[in-house]
Amino acid sequence: MSSCLAPRSPARPARRRRRGAASSACCSSRWAPGASSPASARSARISCRPATRASSGCVPDTSTVSLDRVKTVIFFNSLLPLTYFALFYFMINAGSLSMIITPKLRADVACFGQNECYPLAFGLPAVLMTVALLVFVAGRARYLIRIPSRNVIVETIRAIYDACALRFRRWRNGEHPEGDWLDAVADKYGHEFVADIKALKSVVVVFLPTPLFWTLYDQQGSRWTLQAEKMKMFGMGAIGDFQPDMMQAANTVLVLMMIPFFQRVVYPAVAACGINFTPLRRMTVGMVLCGVAFVVSGFVQLMIDDGVHMPGAAPGLSQIRFANTLTVPVNVTSSMIGALTVPQGISSYTTVSSGLINCTFTFGGAPVSLSQTAASTALYTVYLAQVAGVLQAVWSPDVFSSFAEPSNKGRLQFFNSLNETVALTSSPGDLSLTAGALSVTSFSDGEILSGDYTFRASSGAAIDMHVVGGALYTLALDENNRIQVAQDVAGNQVSVLWQLPQYAIVSAGEILFSITGLEFSYNEAPESMKAVMQAVWLMTTAFGSVIVILVAESIEFSSQATAFFVFAAMLGAVIFLFVLLAHRYVYFEQRKKIVPAPDDNSPLVSGFRPDQPLFSEATA
Repeated sequence: MSSCLAPRSPARPARRRRRGAASSACCSSRWAPGASSPASARSARISCRPATRASSGCVPDTSTVSLDRVKTVIFFNSLLPLTYFALFYFMINAGSLSMIITPKLRADVACFGQNECYPLAFGLPAVLMTVALLVFVAGRARYLIRIPSRNVIVETIRAIYDACALRFRRWRNGEHPEGDWLDAVADKYGHEFVADIKALKSVVVVFLPTPLFWTLYDQQGSRWTLQAEKMKMFGMGAIGDFQPDMMQAANTVLVLMMIPFFQRVVYPAVAACGINFTPLRRMTVGMVLCGVAFVVSGFVQLMIDDGVHMPGAAPGLSQIRFANTLTVPVNVTSSMIGALTVPQGISSYTTVSSGLINCTFTFGGAPVSLSQTAASTALYTVYLAQVAGVLQAVWSPDVFSSFAEPSNKGRLQFFNSLNETVALTSSPGDLSLTAGALSVTSFSDGEILSGDYTFRASSGAAIDMHVVGGALYTLALDENNRIQVAQDVAGNQVSVLWQLPQYAIVSAGEILFSITGLEFSYNEAPESMKAVMQAVWLMTTAFGSVIVILVAESIEFSSQATAFFVFAAMLGAVIFLFVLLAHRYVYFEQRKKIVPAPDDNSPLVSGFRPDQPLFSEATA
């Protein structure tokens, strides 16, 4: 254990790495939308390095230093670690509440000439972390600092190396000694120290399957956020629409509510039923709940995919509609469409046979003919305008299929019926579309986040409208300088609130798994290896992030729903292995009854003395 003055603070606002492997997720997860250039990726990696080093150096000590301090103040019993770690986890989650406001700061505040303000979104957590650090240092005089008197990590590595080397030599000589392979160095390093290494080894073996829990859990900030981007947002009054990345705050809020509930209701109720809810059993249930949460998210994804309905025609057929920007109706005659009257506005689609289409348009003046070929399954809009008293018919294909994937952005195309160039801009936002005389812009140029906007044309026309994520709109400027609107695709139909069940389930699993894992790694660690055991526990989160990278790079899923189900199945297989290892595990209290007494006469090895105190205590 080492002394550290920069632990993970309860006021920590940024999401997440609550368990401490900040580096792997920081540099492998979805760092910033649009930051895909090599320079952006390089900047992200550079910014991760200080967090990586601070996290790896201080996080393992935070809980152990705090709990050691608690033990010097109040009576320590078997219930205290559970209560302490629950409070410790509660405070960390309380600090994560700032994630509710940081997405809004990023999306709604403009700075440095950009429409989004990432410096402010990252700066607020940095300021709060600085305040937390100052508070932490201010209380230094009250801390009990335990200064290591020897390097336990180095001695542990040397003992393991010597044991392996001796085991190999004996095996090569045909010897097959009984007992644990570490017993071979017990006389050299001392029985008590070797027993501590055995305890570390036993816990590490049990922890081997646990990284996959974090593999699933950490995807709240990636796959689950991407899923939220394809769902329907809701308005929050004056502060605008709910943002997809704000949904992660549900986990924080739910954990804050569930921790007292589990402590005061669930655990006592389970004990009252006569069930021995051991730490490893709680962790098993937590892993099961995490898998269930991913199954639920898979079904939510199926709902999202089923809600996508793009306009389209069957093979051999086409669909045509008319957008009349005149103030009077226009008569249309066609061998395929027949005779109809098109009122002012944008009509619905009419299905016709693919092939050559001849239309004649009249509105009181000379008729105008149009001859175009309609491709199979394609959609078209015929824009009708008047220039100097002459009717104009503009044939334009509507390409919807490229935008079949749900998104948190709406898209629009703009038709200019005037005989001059017109620009269309949004307020708020930075959307700007420029359409030449009698021309239409493309949907790909008209992306805009969901929300309430005012669209203004340079000709003076304006219209207020709410943009739905995933929706497609056609805006047409008529000859009266008014903007007509047609919603071509309904957009995201599944509310983002449908994610709440999966967040509730994974939050319950997190409490059972993560808090219990902290407690278990502390209780099962010998006095000499408290911080080492915490570091081993936190390393499982790093390996979980590595698994995410490996799976994402090696497997190409046919759909997002398939990915959720595959991850759930992977965790199910790992749970089976974890149950087998947990069943064979012997708890520390039971092991103490069979560990040989320490040999006070053990020889000195490179300055190592088994009877030498691990720590010398000092006050700050």
